[in-house]
Amino acid sequence: MGYVSSLSSSVEAYEPLTTSGDVSFSGLGNGTDFSEIIDATIDAESYQLESYQDKKEEYEYVIDLMEQLSDEIDEFNDILDDMDEPDEFYSMTAEVSDDQVEVDADGGAEAGIHTIVVDQLALNDVWVNTGTGYDSGDSVVAASATTLTVEFGGEAVAIDVAAGTTLEGLVSTINGSVDARDKFEASIMDDGDGAYLVLKSCDAGSDNTLAVTGTGTLTGMSAAGFVNTQAGQNSRIKVDGFPPGEDDWIERDSNSIDDVIDGLTFELKDTTDGDTLQVSVGYDTDDMFDKIVEFQEALNAVIEDFQILTGRVTEEEDSDEETYTVDSYALDIVYNNIKSILSSSALGFTRYDEETGGDYYNALSQIGFSTDTDEDSATYGQLLLDEDDLEEALDNDAEAVASLFAARAEGESDSEDFQVISVIDGVTGAGEHSVEYTVSGGQLVSAYIDGEEATVDGWTILAGSGDARGLYISVGTAADGDYSGTARVKQGKIGELSDSLDTVTNAETGSLTILINHYEENVTSLDNQIYNEEKRLDAMETSLERKYAALDALLATYDSQSTALTSLIEAL
Repeated sequence: MGYVSSLSSSVEAYEPLTTSGDVSFSGLGNGTDFSEIIDATIDAESYQLESYQDKKEEYEYVIDLMEQLSDEIDEFNDILDDMDEPDEFYSMTAEVSDDQVEVDADGGAEAGIHTIVVDQLALNDVWVNTGTGYDSGDSVVAASATTLTVEFGGEAVAIDVAAGTTLEGLVSTINGSVDARDKFEASIMDDGDGAYLVLKSCDAGSDNTLAVTGTGTLTGMSAAGFVNTQAGQNSRIKVDGFPPGEDDWIERDSNSIDDVIDGLTFELKDTTDGDTLQVSVGYDTDDMFDKIVEFQEALNAVIEDFQILTGRVTEEEDSDEETYTVDSYALDIVYNNIKSILSSSALGFTRYDEETGGDYYNALSQIGFSTDTDEDSATYGQLLLDEDDLEEALDNDAEAVASLFAARAEGESDSEDFQVISVIDGVTGAGEHSVEYTVSGGQLVSAYIDGEEATVDGWTILAGSGDARGLYISVGTAADGDYSGTARVKQGKIGELSDSLDTVTNAETGSLTILINHYEENVTSLDNQIYNEEKRLDAMETSLERKYAALDALLATYDSQSTALTSLIEAL
């Protein structure tokens, strides 16, 4: 029996070798149809082949479902990646009291009020050859080959000009020069009486200035004929009254300034003539609402695929085609873990108390989420959202809502005796970590985190092993004694879900990846079995055809002899 390795990428379909085309039945006087007998025999013997084919159809169906689930998870993770940090999840708006300045706020901005004064705008350096107004751009400015020399940033830039070059040609030559590129550019200004050559720095700012130092034999041009019609200068602003000196300013070589206040970009449109503008920064709750809805819809698509694949719900079908499910303990664990994440408190979060503080929102149920428990519902098992409750939560504390979703590697202490300095994202486990340490003789002498000995350096403690690895703590109490408390590492629901789903689709160790590979190997094995079974049945059919063909011929002989004997008997 032939065999093809189950690890092979493909198995060729069996090509029948039957000789039925060379075998025929002449038909017997007794009316026996051996073709029907052969077909019935092969049909009876095909039960194993049909079983293999049915199983292959089931496995291929399940593989399609698992690949669809994998794609849904990848799409969901892409969405999570775009909002898994606070500054990505936060949406901010900024309003300005007048139109001399526009302000754009991103997730890194903090809600609050700022002030800005614009003393001057950043300008490009502009020089115009006012000595000669040419008739048009077609006027020839170079009777012979020559060189135009421009100094930019202390560097001389020489531009070779060919004989016969027109004013328009000179502009093209300057703008096409590799040495002049990104430094300055040329254009033509026409005031109705003449066409003038204009040179302008590519960037604004007091450091981006130029000067014509040589014009060669260019017709109608000289270095002295170029006038600085607009001097390059920096923009100058004060933000929140800084710098305080009357003549002191924040200077930039652009009118788009994004490095003064985190998360805010100032677009300067005009000076404020000494007036102070007010900038109000707040949360864009509408955009945050849309992100949360997008999160819900994408997550429900993943949940539904899990339910269909594992048989928890039945997929609606437009036909009577067979549907299949997969019984996988690994997938059940992942599914139940997702449900647990959605229903539990966020890792490292504490319930809010007016006296002791805490996290205003620590569970999705507090902002309008619930699970559909109605088994007759089309959304059974999926995440439901009360939009009114979500809007109310965003209005009450948008920052707390964002933290619930997107907090990432945020360390906090529940003790006044020590503070969390830092944690390592992706290394330090989210959740609560017990801290114990001893101060003796005015020194920090020992420390344990989660029961494991930690490194002590002066008044700091560093966890070097276990789930708390990378947790860095500063002790603030010097009095001798034994101390204990809890350090918390906060992780929002987005990060928790992403970490969980990464264990499903990992290219090497993902449970879904391994399961898909297993089913694909089974399909290949079934292809081998189908190949060999088709080969066996084909050989059986060929053998039967030959046997019955021989029997047909023998019976035909007997029939002929019987007819001859009957004729002889009748003749006697």
